[in-house]
Amino acid sequence: MSQMAEKSKSKLLSILFNRRSIRRFVYRPVPEEYVQKIVEAGQRAPSACNLQTYSIIWAKDEKIKGKVLDACWTPSQMKNVPVVFVICADFRRLRRTLEYLKADHCLKQEGGYAIKLMSIIDASLVAENMTLAAECLGLGSVYIGGALTNREVMKILNLPEGVLPLTLLCVGYPDEQPPTRPRLPLSMILHVNGYRDPSDEEIKMFLEHMDDALAKEGYYQKYSNQKPGFRYSNNIQGKTATKPMQKADAEILSVLKETGFAFA
Repeated sequence: MSQMAEKSKSKLLSILFNRRSIRRFVYRPVPEEYVQKIVEAGQRAPSACNLQTYSIIWAKDEKIKGKVLDACWTPSQMKNVPVVFVICADFRRLRRTLEYLKADHCLKQEGGYAIKLMSIIDASLVAENMTLAAECLGLGSVYIGGALTNREVMKILNLPEGVLPLTLLCVGYPDEQPPTRPRLPLSMILHVNGYRDPSDEEIKMFLEHMDDALAKEGYYQKYSNQKPGFRYSNNIQGKTATKPMQKADAEILSVLKETGFAFA
């Protein structure tokens, strides 16, 4: 391997291993050519059967951007982020193309689940490529999950049936340098020749590791206004509590039906 190729490999791995979510941005405009490059990099992501079943909405207008951020319950410290993308799964364009070809296809009926699920994967891969491109350009980013099946976002952006908002990707110049956040041990996510459940001891050690690392940064106090003592275990229990999730699940299923992503 040439010296240049070795340096390129090291630089890419450095970007991957040092990426952090940025939630505080300098209000400094991002050049439009950077925005275009980020989207073009997204397009180079793998796409199932090259169907390219995704769309990216750039909330460029300041009023529209503000409405989208508000609709996704974005923290106030992030309201000055200069670039906001809405990443969408989109089988509508493919369906229209098939109709143009006068083809018999599964997307005009209550079906096509494989393609619709793949559209979510397609859009997710695009979003990751966009994140890495932003890092290469000296920018930071963060995903905002409040866009997922968000009716208000769909209304603001005039998203039609067949187009499903998945996440916001907020991009700008960082106004903070947080540490990389902790992750599961490799032994818990890499399974060799078959699945292995983690032991209770492994789970206990993982929770302690997460608590220690996040407490050291003051993560939940910094970003969620939680009191000292709030732990990772509190976070995952709150995010998955049965009662509030039942209401959220019912709303999500309703949106999935309306957009053609589910029928049951």
